Amino acid sequence: MGQGMKPYDFVQQVYYAQEKVLLDFVPSDDKYREVLTEANLVLQELQNVEDWTWLREKLVLGPCACPPGQTPEWKMPPWVYKISTLDHDAVRLYKPVPFFLPGFIPWQHGWLDTRRWIDVPIASAGDNQYRKETDVTGFGAVHWPDHRLRAVKIGDVLTFNRPLSPFEQRMTATVDVQRRIPLIHVCDETCRTEDGEDFDYDITEDHGFEHPCTKIEDRILVDIPDPNYVVMATAARHAEGSPPALARVSGLQDAAQRILSSMRQNDASATDADYQDWDVPGYISVY
Repeated sequence: MGQGMKPYDFVQQVYYAQEKVLLDFVPSDDKYREVLTEANLVLQELQNVEDWTWLREKLVLGPCACPPGQTPEWKMPPWVYKISTLDHDAVRLYKPVPFFLPGFIPWQHGWLDTRRWIDVPIASAGDNQYRKETDVTGFGAVHWPDHRLRAVKIGDVLTFNRPLSPFEQRMTATVDVQRRIPLIHVCDETCRTEDGEDFDYDITEDHGFEHPCTKIEDRILVDIPDPNYVVMATAARHAEGSPPALARVSGLQDAAQRILSSMRQNDASATDADYQDWDVPGYISVY
């Protein structure tokens, strides 16, 4: 996690990038709230640009055990944006153990043995709808049933394309996911202070707010490797609604795009080419 910045500092930087002036605001100002609303649009756009490794997190789904003939299902938590789909990503089934060894994955009921696992490929949602048959087996049998296990995501629910075998039911499922980027709080009439009173916007010399909202001091953009991208992208969006700043839109967009390109390059796991294996040819007998 990065250090991020306070919402007030963020609004000041956006206006400086746009207007080249330093202005003072309070959270009740429309201009202040407009900037934070534009920033939330930028964050939602940044969320789906690609599978960022700085949002990647391993989610332990839980045991695969379920009644006979049924398929286990897990509903994704609200903080999960999507399942990660980088190269070799899959649902992994680990054997749970009661003891700890280096490299084991902790979870609420013990530990998961990472020395061996089962990779379950993530297939399309329609994979569990069609009749699964292969064209031909290695022995020449036609229309052999395809019993290969696959994971499918239908809405917010992750499941498998078939009931699990007794061996598979003894495993615990995990999957790598993309966290949802938290949006910035925008103050409105529903805000309350720590004492439960209505939010008071009056300014004082010592604090800046006599009865501040409990959320205006929270640091924002702590998940973003370079918060300056959100500053520039927000300034570019906000300048489109300001006639004096229209000439700055192109420059701000270029600056935001350069920072986004740098973030992509630094996010090496998402930009590296797939690794290619090869075999050294040996002696081949022709007799």
